[in-house]
Amino acid sequence: MYPQGVTTNSESGVAADFLKTYSAVFATMEQYDLVLNLHGEMPGSLPSDGTSLEEAFLPELKRLHEKFPRLRCILEASSIALPQRLWMPYGLAAYQLPSASTFAGILLKHTGSAGTITAHHLYLTGDISQADPLAFCKPIPQTPSDRDALIKAVCSGEPKFFFGSDSAPHSLASKTQGRQLVPAGVFTQPFTTQLVILALQEAVEKGVIEEHEVTQERLEQFLSRSGRRFYKLPDPTAEGRPKIVLERKGESIPTSIKSADGTLEVGLSRPTAPVFSLSWRS
Repeated sequence: MYPQGVTTNSESGVAADFLKTYSAVFATMEQYDLVLNLHGEMPGSLPSDGTSLEEAFLPELKRLHEKFPRLRCILEASSIALPQRLWMPYGLAAYQLPSASTFAGILLKHTGSAGTITAHHLYLTGDISQADPLAFCKPIPQTPSDRDALIKAVCSGEPKFFFGSDSAPHSLASKTQGRQLVPAGVFTQPFTTQLVILALQEAVEKGVIEEHEVTQERLEQFLSRSGRRFYKLPDPTAEGRPKIVLERKGESIPTSIKSADGTLEVGLSRPTAPVFSLSWRS
């Protein structure tokens, strides 16, 4: 569900009164145990008190769960870590991720919600996103401390935080030809797993996390298992299960990729960055 006007091509999204307007839909989804995916930004202008559209949306998420407590929701592309002043008025018990107490984390811990984290929100910040059209996306990346909180969430082992690619292949021309309105979206799909790994490597180098926190078990949980379990999909059997293999072969991310007929070119996030080569093996 996209709120109206908060991102590219969302002009026909839901208005601010979505909870009232679509109550019958949410009730039916709750009845049949369907998952509601939410782009968690409040439609309209930025609040005057300096909070973000994501922060403004979180009370709506709380009201949604108060009215439909069994409705399972995914808050897509989480990008914020919020201070105590924002979650204390709701009387919620604090849920402590390693070194990062987040309002989003509190809601996800105490309701039927989960949150997805993209590869690009693990390395982008607001200043980069606003300066580089290929890095411009919604929700807009925030501060280094927000980015670091997401890194810690990835390594926390909390199953309600899992990967969501949110990869948007806008044409390179629409991103770079100096248009007044640059379409929001970062294209990571061909290298999305490697970009997650790269962000974690850089976080270790900066001292945000310790190397021992990045384990194969937690990577599998974040990239695959937690999402499957939230959607109530069976885990693949161990025997004959395909696996991702990452190897150092000197590969780097290209500047762009083109369609087979050469008519469409899409710019990639983090061009020239050295990454692992990825293959699938049975």
